[in-house]
Amino acid sequence: MYLNHYSLREKPFSISPDPRFLWFGEKHKEALAVLKYGILEDKGFLLLTGDIG
Repeated sequence: MYLNHYSLREKPFSISPDPRFLWFGEKHKEALAVLKYGILEDKGFLLLTGDIG
């Protein structure tokens, strides 16, 4: 229904997220860098928190 009506090339709703549409904002990049640092430097437990949404 959506494909023809809106001239879409693929289905717009999926149960699993598609990594092709992942967008990294500045805060996302910073959080990923901190997580990578914690893992690579074997810092133990890591906790990532943030606003909802």
